[in-house]
Amino acid sequence: MFFLCVIASNGFAAENAPSSTMALENSTCIQCHEKQNKALISDWRDSVHAVANPKVDCVSCHGALHKDVASNARHDETCINCHGGKKEPIVHSYSSSKHGTLMQLEKNSYDWNQPFELASYRSPGCGYCHMHQGNHNVSVTVRHDLMSDMETEKVQDNTRAVCQECHSPRYITHLFTNGEAMLEIARKKIREADRLIKQATGEFSEEELMPVRQQMMKMRQHLVNVHLGVGHQSPDYQWWHGQPALDGDLLRIKGAISELRRASFLAD
Repeated sequence: MFFLCVIASNGFAAENAPSSTMALENSTCIQCHEKQNKALISDWRDSVHAVANPKVDCVSCHGALHKDVASNARHDETCINCHGGKKEPIVHSYSSSKHGTLMQLEKNSYDWNQPFELASYRSPGCGYCHMHQGNHNVSVTVRHDLMSDMETEKVQDNTRAVCQECHSPRYITHLFTNGEAMLEIARKKIREADRLIKQATGEFSEEELMPVRQQMMKMRQHLVNVHLGVGHQSPDYQWWHGQPALDGDLLRIKGAISELRRASFLAD
């Protein structure tokens, strides 16, 4: 993210930098910047961006010209355009939070030429939280298995390093504790639904269970919503799009299986 800052800190003379009108290709960026900051390129290669299809590379985030190459990637719009647009849960859960609201109100007053780790951006955007120190592995602040708490400590440590620049350690710990409790409540609902479906699998055909399995797919998306609500501090996604939605899913699954059993009993 902070190519210009990285170049300067590594003693790369400004006169040796490409012209602002130079058209960029990913391979060209890597060849040059790997010499200046090998860890930066290594981080990107370890990230989900490098293995995405299509690949999210240097040009995807920084633009096709060397001019404003760093500031281009600091704007939320760069991330939003790739992540489904403003209505997609991963984006909307942030934009509907206090941080997201402040960002919309104040973004035109921010100096986007300043690296996140040096500037005083009052509201953290996508890059501020996920690539705060110029590290290009966005995966270090994201959970990959929502049904497990194995990643909790690692993700919290990486996230805390960003949050503590604005918030007290006690407040951050309080939010983390509440968030973990909320995620575990959501997991319990998923596990209960999964047990019910497994029990019903031996009783009914796959065709009969199709509506139940479809409801389970919705339930897993609502678990994602809880996760996004916790991570982005969005009450709407913790609650309206999260826990109550999971409650409704579980009730529908219970009702559908009960109705199958009732119909089977009457048929006998």
